[in-house]
Amino acid sequence: MKLKTEQGITISLCFPTLNEAGTIGKAIRTIKKHLVDRHHLVDEIGVVDSGSVDQTREIARRSGADVYLASECLPDMTSYKGKGENLWKSLYLLKGDIIVWVDADIKNIHPRFVYGLVGPLLYNPEIAYVKSFYKRPIKVGHRTLPGGGRVTELMVRPFLNLVFPDLAILAQPLSGEYAGRRRILERVPFFAGYGVEMGLLIDIEQRYGVESIAQVDMDVRIHRNQSIESLRRMSCVILSVLMRRSEQLGKIALLEGMGRQLHIIKKEGADYYYDAEELKRKERPPMLSIPSYQKMHGILDDDAVLVKDGLYGTAEGRCVTNLLNESYFKLDLVSQNREGALAELLDLLYERKIISNPEVMLEGILSREKRLSTNVGHGVAIPHIITDEIDDTIIAVGRSRKGIDFNSHIVKRPVHLIFIILSHPSRRNEYLQTLSCLARLLRNKKLVQDVCEAGSPAAAVAFMKKYEAMIRLQRELNIRSFM
Repeated sequence: MKLKTEQGITISLCFPTLNEAGTIGKAIRTIKKHLVDRHHLVDEIGVVDSGSVDQTREIARRSGADVYLASECLPDMTSYKGKGENLWKSLYLLKGDIIVWVDADIKNIHPRFVYGLVGPLLYNPEIAYVKSFYKRPIKVGHRTLPGGGRVTELMVRPFLNLVFPDLAILAQPLSGEYAGRRRILERVPFFAGYGVEMGLLIDIEQRYGVESIAQVDMDVRIHRNQSIESLRRMSCVILSVLMRRSEQLGKIALLEGMGRQLHIIKKEGADYYYDAEELKRKERPPMLSIPSYQKMHGILDDDAVLVKDGLYGTAEGRCVTNLLNESYFKLDLVSQNREGALAELLDLLYERKIISNPEVMLEGILSREKRLSTNVGHGVAIPHIITDEIDDTIIAVGRSRKGIDFNSHIVKRPVHLIFIILSHPSRRNEYLQTLSCLARLLRNKKLVQDVCEAGSPAAAVAFMKKYEAMIRLQRELNIRSFM
């Protein structure tokens, strides 16, 4: 509580629900009694419901939670059903700086399922996302046996060990209780259904590093065990998410598209018959890209554009590399702090007679950085500003081999490449398009590595032209992302 008060942080708890009348009341009352009324750790408890046909919503209201129907949130958008959809919409509905998600079917609910997740976020500012792990006994008849987490152990963990080894250290990547900082969660996409846990883990690790993820032992969790039929469906959706992200990140290459149906052989009496179900793997964009969310939180469009296409979007529009000028490159930045490095680049533009007042320009860029850091991960920062000092849109590029502390509360990794975008107010559309395209281009880790190792500005520009041409070819041929 002392850390929460000192940091001025608010905490929201969300229960995503679908027909959980048997457990939701006790869960809410337990957390409310200990962590709202007694200790004031949690500021609000919300239930986001997928359309329960039992008494889930009524019981939740009587127990003291704010209750929302997912289908009524963001009515201008198509609504999907699924846990991930509820989690994504909870970012819009709840107000906390930290969001805690707890499954509503826990039978041995305890305050530790909340304070255990919040603890690392309060104690360590470099932690962005916390997962739980626990023993998960299976009830067989009247006996309770060890062995829960079948999808995790038989499919997910082997896949992670082979393709995403950094995430293999997580004891239970599919655990249903986790918490994160809003400023991280609003920047990543959400799968609407079963794939949400794996999607979040991969996307947060890719953008912010595995060191931003913590895990906490919650001892034992008792809940409703899934049938083999449900696990089959769940496994297929999760595997499709793993395959999709693996291909998008260039870890595997699929020569044909993935199937969109789950094919099943069923038995009825003495007969067998074939059935098929559509796989639901809809994906929501980062919440930060939603206009009504931007308005609610006072986020400017040129800040939101950095995540508009998510981690894996496709950049459209003009070629960013046409704006690159080798004389605006400085590949030997000396300063190891943000202010100093930005000043070096602005002084370069002053020497090239592009701007006349670098000090005022620096003050404007730093003012924007205080509101929302432009450190986008992968060792890249993209500061940007509209200014009357120039007539066109230009990009200045700086490189630091040692790395620069960019004072970001979101991304703690040092920055090695800085791309400053300056544009005249009359060129705002071009400015936003350039910002979006550059952010998309620089999400390619291999390109960032190549530019970091380039021997000259000409070589750095050549690398960027090559990767941009690959993206353009991909779009023209209408093929899946290989970037």
